[in-house]
Amino acid sequence: MNMNRSKNVEEIVEGFKLMRQHLRGSSCSVSELPLTHSQWLALMVIGRGHLVTIGDVKKTLGISSSAATQLANTLEEKGHVIRTPLSTDARASVLVLSSDSKKKFEHMRTKKLKEFTKLFDVFTDNEFSTYVQLQAKLTKSISK
Repeated sequence: MNMNRSKNVEEIVEGFKLMRQHLRGSSCSVSELPLTHSQWLALMVIGRGHLVTIGDVKKTLGISSSAATQLANTLEEKGHVIRTPLSTDARASVLVLSSDSKKKFEHMRTKKLKEFTKLFDVFTDNEFSTYVQLQAKLTKSISK
């Protein structure tokens, strides 16, 4: 790898960090759904609408089983999540959003998506299309 490419990769990584800080700073501190960043991420995983288990939260967020369990317990205590035992394995349970939290979550998700979308307003339509294609290529190579 030549030095110029290494420097560019370093700049890209720094850019990712800056984006992450910006997005994290705008996290769900609004009164309608006061959550920590980790709790918001867990709700995003749970809110996808399929059979989500603590194992899914663990894997998606890259955290330990105990951390995922603690997140699920806290979200359940706050009334955001309901646990339902799996019919195939009584030891495991499915996590779903409570009906009240589902409404608030959808509102917050829409609001945050608008925030995220604004970040990309600096691109022309062609630049954005290229970015999307490159991001998809990078994501595909990571997920192999």
